[in-house]
Parts: sequence; structure tokens; C-alpha cells
Amino acid sequence: MPYAILKDETVPDAIHRIMDEQIVRAREHLLDAQAPPAERIHEARKRFKETRAVLRLVREPLGAAYAVENAWYRDAGRKLSATRDADAMLEALAKLDLPRAVRYRIRRRLQAHRAKTPPLDGLIAETVDQLTVAQARVALWPRLDDSFDTLAGGLLRIYREGRRSMRTASTPAEMHEWRKRVKMHWYHVQLLREMWPSMMKTYAGVTHDLSDVLGDHHDLHVLRGVFPDPPAELLAALGARQRQLEQEAHAIGTPVYAEKPQVWLARMRKYWTAWR
Repeated sequence: MPYAILKDETVPDAIHRIMDEQIVRAREHLLDAQAPPAERIHEARKRFKETRAVLRLVREPLGAAYAVENAWYRDAGRKLSATRDADAMLEALAKLDLPRAVRYRIRRRLQAHRAKTPPLDGLIAETVDQLTVAQARVALWPRLDDSFDTLAGGLLRIYREGRRSMRTASTPAEMHEWRKRVKMHWYHVQLLREMWPSMMKTYAGVTHDLSDVLGDHHDLHVLRGVFPDPPAELLAALGARQRQLEQEAHAIGTPVYAEKPQVWLARMRKYWTAWR
């Protein structure tokens, strides 16, 4: 079933169903012997991000359970991140305007860095076992009300944080924090897309574009960190590309976050009421 709340579902049924499906899919990705380990981990980490977005959506109603669940999925994703980060840096390198010889030297360095990532089989097996426990914990969550108010606090918090981050982000670390909030907002829009599919699909697409631009910016920052003494050509290319991405991000982000948080939430509530 889709990663979205459906019209004929109660809110608690939808939240439990979506969590269960993402956990099952994460386990299936990790156990897929036909796929390379790096791909299995990449897909599982996407499912972890989707589960964390659900958790952030119902953060207030979950109470103390939120901290336990969020920490587990965050830490599990981080443990699996080394290989994907190395691949992202290679992809970022391909987008830079560099002389061929410089590009070749940097690629060799990144490939050597990637080869140092630890073996993945044991980590995958450990994560699969822990997912079974995580799935069982969902049944122990506090009761959720069948109401838009169950979702409203999480929606408002993430939108407000993203809007605030857009206004203040200037350093690579701040841009990365903005990106995390944009990504979470994108997941929330997906979860609500059945309210008005055509409109929400367009809004989700623009938000995803913003997340991609900010993701490219972060990958370049990570790439810079691999080199204690980077070549001058690399520094120049990184700086030029990051400045371009910063301009693109603000151009896309301004209409995404045009409304004040309470105004945006009120509009979502009207869509929800009309839909239900």
C-alpha cells in the first residue's frame, strides 16, 4: 500500500500500517541476496527515514515513546551510512568542473576511501534482527486519536523549523540542517497527498527538488572533508558549485515556505476537513 494516509483509514490505523510496511520493506531490502550490499543498505536507509518522518508527525501524541523510537532509527541509519556516503561523494565529484587529470586523482582517492568501509554482512544481519523488535514495539505505542490534531503538531513543527532554517542558513552545517527539515517536510506532504492528489503532488515535487539541491550542497561539503590539503582546483570548483546551489535553494525554497506556519497549517486543516 502507498506511503500515505488513505481516505478510508482512521489516523491510528494509517500510522500503524505505514510504520509496519516500512519496517517490513527495510527488512526485505536488507535480506535481498540478489542486490549488492550497498544497494540493500541504501534502500533500507530510505525506509528508516520514512519511519522517522512518521514518528515526527505524531511526536506529541507518542510522548516518551517518541524518543526511544527516533533514537533507534536514527542510530540504525547512521551505522549503515558509510558506504552510501562514499558513493555520494563520487556522484558529487562527477558534477564538478575540473581538469581531467585532477578529477582522476580525486576519484582514485575517493575509491580508496570507499574501500576502507567496514564489512557489511554482520551489520546487516544485526539490523535485521533488531527490526523484528522494532516492529513489535509499535503495538505498545500510546493510543492515537482519529483526528487531524494528532498530526497538526508534527506538521507545524517541521514546517516552522524549515522556514526558520531557510532564513538563517549560511554555513555548510546550517545548510545541511535546513536540508534535513526540508526532507522531513517532503515526507509529510507525501503522507498527506491523498487529500488533494494533483495539488499535493506538485507541492511535493518542488519540495523534493529543494531537498536534492541541498543534498548536493552537503555532498560537496563531505567531499571537501576527505582531503586534509585539497588541490586548489578542487577548492575553486567546490566553492563555485556550492554558491550556485545556495542560490538555487533559496529560489526554490522561497515559494515552498511563503506562508507563515499557522497559515500553512490552517490551509492543510481545511484540505483535510473537506477530504474527510
